[in-house]
Amino acid sequence: MIHLDDVLDPDFWEDEEPLVMDGHPELEAWSETQEELRSHLLFRTSGSSGTLKWIALSKSALWWSAERVVEHLKITSDDVLVLALPVYHVGGFGIVARAQIATCCFLEFCERWEPKAFADFCHQEEVTIASLVPTQVRDLVDAEVPSPPSLRALVVGGGALESELAEKAISLGWPVLASYGMTEAASQIATQCAPGESGLPLIDGWEARMEGDQLAVKGEGLLSAIVTVGKDGFQIHDPKVEGWFLTSDLVDLQGRSLKVLGRADRKVKILGELVDLAALEKFWSQKTGGEVAIIARADERRGKTLHLFYEGDDSEVEAWNSSFPGPERLRDWTLLAQLPYTKLGKINRLMLSEFSRD
Repeated sequence: MIHLDDVLDPDFWEDEEPLVMDGHPELEAWSETQEELRSHLLFRTSGSSGTLKWIALSKSALWWSAERVVEHLKITSDDVLVLALPVYHVGGFGIVARAQIATCCFLEFCERWEPKAFADFCHQEEVTIASLVPTQVRDLVDAEVPSPPSLRALVVGGGALESELAEKAISLGWPVLASYGMTEAASQIATQCAPGESGLPLIDGWEARMEGDQLAVKGEGLLSAIVTVGKDGFQIHDPKVEGWFLTSDLVDLQGRSLKVLGRADRKVKILGELVDLAALEKFWSQKTGGEVAIIARADERRGKTLHLFYEGDDSEVEAWNSSFPGPERLRDWTLLAQLPYTKLGKINRLMLSEFSRD
């Protein structure tokens, strides 16, 4: 697994050996035989579908992306950045690259995540720019932790930021800037310039267009390829078409500003009907009063069956489930004390998928 010291090595950006950021030994050996992966970093991601894959990003794409974000956020040598995300994820890696480009100070928050400790650290070190995921922002709001006075930007990515949560954080003084990005684009594509701004303005250098109801993007920060693993070993393919990458995101694109509406790939066919998993999860979250995740499992007859994992109250699950039409009805449900999360604060759907198959 790649560590911060590896990225800070003076020879890091010139080294042409491919690097697997999560340290997968078999993939590392295989990648060294692939000429097209020279000077690339491979970031592991399961996406929203729970399917394991690695995104191959060239070092030039990562550097280009970091330069664009530095310009967009107007990061200078006077700024102090904090690293509170794993460096082997593209979100954490991007913070280090931006600090190197801006020749500014950056500090690693090494303690176990705890909202007040993080705020105290930022206050003590006079941090000016931080990057967090929505789960961490939720922790700050729930603990009613005020923002340190030195902070001028809190970039929030890695998942959808609910407007109500953003407003609560802003009321505590946190200068929240919602962002939209993905591992496939080496981090941010669109980021607010001011807290509470309507829509997310595209960062200079990125192009966007609609293909049907889905967003497609183009820019020098895009991935080179996707690596997957199957029965025949590792496989590599480039998903771009004429330089454009079709995302799975439904957006409202107005000029160079976008609003994220949801995910196209959270819909599955069951008994011939299209079922919106995101809408179902929203319903069950409201009914149980906690976090939920629905995993769709393959089924020969129905196409898919649904397994609900949830926190909170389980007293009415069976009754509510029986009221749903057949395609939206759960096959199984499992109450957990806490859902599993990745280090970036996302629900670990890959782990739940494996649990669901057992």
